[in-house]
Amino acid sequence: MPQSKPEVQNYQEDEIDLRSLFNSLVERIFLIAGLTGFVTVLAILYVNNLTPTYKATSSFTSPSAISVTTINKLNLITETKASIFSKFLTQLSSKDFQKIAFVEGDFLTLFNPDNSPIDDVDVFISGTTSSVRVNTPSMTKKDQDLGFLTEPPYSVTMEGASAESISEYLNTLVAMANSKTIIELIKHNELKIDNRLEEISLERDLLLELAEKDRFSEIERIKEQDGQKIRQINDQIDRARYMAKVDRLNEIEVLTQAALLAKSLGVEENNLNIFKNVNAVNIAIGENNNLPDWYLYGEKALLARIKLLEGRMSDDPFIPELVTLNYQLNEVQNNNALKTLEARQDDGPFLPEIINLDIEKINLESRIVDMNGVNAMKLSQISIPLKSPINQNKRLIVLLAFIGSFMMSIFLTLIMSALKPDEKTPA
Repeated sequence: MPQSKPEVQNYQEDEIDLRSLFNSLVERIFLIAGLTGFVTVLAILYVNNLTPTYKATSSFTSPSAISVTTINKLNLITETKASIFSKFLTQLSSKDFQKIAFVEGDFLTLFNPDNSPIDDVDVFISGTTSSVRVNTPSMTKKDQDLGFLTEPPYSVTMEGASAESISEYLNTLVAMANSKTIIELIKHNELKIDNRLEEISLERDLLLELAEKDRFSEIERIKEQDGQKIRQINDQIDRARYMAKVDRLNEIEVLTQAALLAKSLGVEENNLNIFKNVNAVNIAIGENNNLPDWYLYGEKALLARIKLLEGRMSDDPFIPELVTLNYQLNEVQNNNALKTLEARQDDGPFLPEIINLDIEKINLESRIVDMNGVNAMKLSQISIPLKSPINQNKRLIVLLAFIGSFMMSIFLTLIMSALKPDEKTPA
């Protein structure tokens, strides 16, 4: 019970404080209303003078099967629909490419119709194209439930004060990104062709070098074999000549002995008259006869034979096997296969690999693919200028300004009341 009195006193003080707080707000009602109304009026003026903003949209899907097939007709290109479309989207999303499209399309004049001075062109272009967005396909719950029968399109959007300008820029940007993607694919293929042609040239030179080395090795091998054959044939010729010489010297010795014997016996003339049929007589010296040579031929004939044998300059005409040996020697010395290899100027026609490389080179250099009508995407809808601006939430801006200024004025009033000297406090 003793605590009830202080509690009543605290309650009365709180009631007095709230009452005084309310009274202070009432006293400054004009300040609150004036500040709130002033800020709200400024917000109304702002939204009424706000420049309308338009939004442009262009949509597209992945390239057609015909375009993909045509692109893959390029000699060394292997692309899929997804890879081609990905290159296009990468090009389209590039801020650097957006600046290039802006400059090359002469949009600086279009987006600055008053020809106002621009301090920094790059900053102006970056600010103008900052709202460009590439959007992935969005599927509603209904689409997911029913199943999307066609490919969902991608889109690119841009916001700006001129509906015609942003639509024209978006259409130009999409067209240039498509063209740039195809050009880069062609250049990439040309680069790969150039690299392949260089590889073919190196492979061809290497094959020709190896073939030339093999041919030179074959020439040396044939020469070595021919040299060995020539030495063998020459040895056979020398042996045949030596044997013929030995036979001739032996025959001279035999005939000399026979002549001496005929002289000692007084047989000077031949005794061929003893044969009734002269035509049947074999007068070849050195063959077996029933009669001795000294008796048959006599000293004169034997000495004449010896003189002929001693005066012979060469035994070659009397060596039958020399004909065959000389023929073999001439054949080896005039080896046609060796001469053909030595006279060959180009080994290419004799290398199947070279022929295949030459065919590949001709195909790479002569193949032309018509790229007209080939695209890196399939345009679903071009950007068409909208007649009405997008919703800028003007009412929301005014409402937020009203609520914010009202709360700020109350807060300011409370601060002023707190700083005001207390009238009950004695001086």
